[in-house]
Amino acid sequence: MSTNFVEVDTPRTEKEKVSRAAGTVGFYTLLSRILGLVRDVVVAYFFGSKMAADAFFVAFRIPNLLRRFFAEGSLTIAFIPVFTETLTQKSKQDAFELARAVLTLLSLLLAVVTILGVLLSRGL
Repeated sequence: MSTNFVEVDTPRTEKEKVSRAAGTVGFYTLLSRILGLVRDVVVAYFFGSKMAADAFFVAFRIPNLLRRFFAEGSLTIAFIPVFTETLTQKSKQDAFELARAVLTLLSLLLAVVTILGVLLSRGL
């Protein structure tokens, strides 16, 4: 007796799409935490609990603050709804043009902040 199976590519439901996306975000969040632990172990190995470790953590305070504001904070909360609205009410090309404009602006802002940081840190 021979049975032939034909695979049918059924479209995913909205719930499956959301579950898959949540799983992906959860996985990469876990990976980020593990890599953060590895980073802390490496820093502890090389710097120990001396003054060099304190200087290292102070040096990363401002970049981490900027990352929290722009990458994880208010910019993300403000950008995603606007991008989604542009994507649904206009065209995909308009949405990606908006994303390019925001990315260009943020890149210029990052360059200016970096140059200012280098120039103003010379006295330290």
